[in-house]
Amino acid sequence: MIRAAPLLLCFAAVLPAWTGEFMDDPKEALASLLPDEIEGWRSAASDRLFDPETIFDYIDGAGEVYRSYNFRILLSRRYECQDRAALVADLFDMGSSRDAFGVFTHDLEGEDAGLGQGSNYKGGLLSFWRDRYFVSLYAEEETEETKRTLFALGAAVAEAVGRDGAEPGLLRLLPERFRRPGSVRYFHTHHVLNYHFFVAAENILNLGPKTEAVLAGQAAPVEAAPDSMQDPGGGVLLVVRYPTAAEASEAFSGFLNAYMPGAGPRRAPLEGARLVRTEDGRWTGIFARGDVVAIVFQEAEAVDVLDALDHIAGALEKGR
Repeated sequence: MIRAAPLLLCFAAVLPAWTGEFMDDPKEALASLLPDEIEGWRSAASDRLFDPETIFDYIDGAGEVYRSYNFRILLSRRYECQDRAALVADLFDMGSSRDAFGVFTHDLEGEDAGLGQGSNYKGGLLSFWRDRYFVSLYAEEETEETKRTLFALGAAVAEAVGRDGAEPGLLRLLPERFRRPGSVRYFHTHHVLNYHFFVAAENILNLGPKTEAVLAGQAAPVEAAPDSMQDPGGGVLLVVRYPTAAEASEAFSGFLNAYMPGAGPRRAPLEGARLVRTEDGRWTGIFARGDVVAIVFQEAEAVDVLDALDHIAGALEKGR
């Protein structure tokens, strides 16, 4: 789970989003998205600014997570109110709406807060994303009053951002059955993939800053819901877009050799697909087309693997 200072934190404002975009000073631009006061809580100290090189001065463990999503600048502000728990607001300019969405999906635990383009609240932590910003608001002590104030602060910053951003285009490739609520993750690197769903200790898919990946879980066709992506019940789908078709082809071959060496060429409804039955009796399949590689893990039936891969092939064809 991502943590900033105490956890992921954030900000708010009442100015229109475009105001900050044309300011020369990045600190001033981000500060314009934050109110000086919210329901009696006031800014208690100078704002602090962090970049990818200095973020570890503020966040020990999770700094690398934000760096993996290419964040540009983090502004942190502390709010205090007499005899009340302090609030901490962190505003991340992620540089793109894709990466703002991605870092939000790193931790999807909690209840929907109804803010921005996606939000969660749990244990005094409110986080959401809108446009290219990831916002995290934290109360040092959770009470009904601090929760209400965090939501007011979140609503203020969402309004200040003022507009929605585009989600990653890879999401359009997902079959509907691989859209289990709380299961869709967007990322770039091998370490984030393994955090959510362990594939291999080595980076056999050649994931990196220039790749885009979506991991999604299918709703289990059984009464008991799965506890995690590692026990998905209904299968897990990984879709990766590479900078070039040659790099996708190389990753396809590397994955076959390392993960499913027994899946040689075979006749299948989808040309180029490779399937193998794993030791647990489930099926894994892989398919590559152009600059995209798609893999289905832990599916109960081979036909379901092929159906998912065929859907992606069709979506890619329509998108040309």
